[in-house]
Amino acid sequence: MLAASNPAGEPEGARALTVELCSKPHAVALVKRWHSRLPKVQAGPWTHAFRAHWNGYTYGVALWNNPSARTLPNNWLELRRMAIAPDAPKFTATRMLGQMARYFRRERPDIERLISYQDEIVHTGTIYKAANWTRAYYSKPRVRSRGGYVDSEGKVRTKGVRQGINGEAPDQAGKWRWELEL
Repeated sequence: MLAASNPAGEPEGARALTVELCSKPHAVALVKRWHSRLPKVQAGPWTHAFRAHWNGYTYGVALWNNPSARTLPNNWLELRRMAIAPDAPKFTATRMLGQMARYFRRERPDIERLISYQDEIVHTGTIYKAANWTRAYYSKPRVRSRGGYVDSEGKVRTKGVRQGINGEAPDQAGKWRWELEL
């Protein structure tokens, strides 16, 4: 079964959940349903996808990839999306962070650090604090011109302009980078 709303009962707390790798399409589909700020997500290029589940029902998903900032080391991984079902047990997100870190320590000794960015407008960083991550860097809100440019003939050109698939609001929020050294 793909999603929460389990008619056979609910898990008794986040510790009842199993956190493990899952298919990337499964995680992408649930991010589209549950993510609070960035529900539009591409099918790839994810290196790892996880789910937190119980009794055949998924209560949380996460997608990882190389850091989006090109200046960061290649032996870091970035949590790009994590989405939790509305009826998930309390502390599901923090449980997932802890279990995923254990997986990377065990299975990916080449990875030195995990990072994730917290949008300060809609989140407070509670899950990272609870999972012993460290707030390491602040990136200021930015305004991007995504509408293209006007060429010498007066036509608006958009080819090659990066488009924000989730709109402008996420770019206009400051973000905290949280880190966990493995």
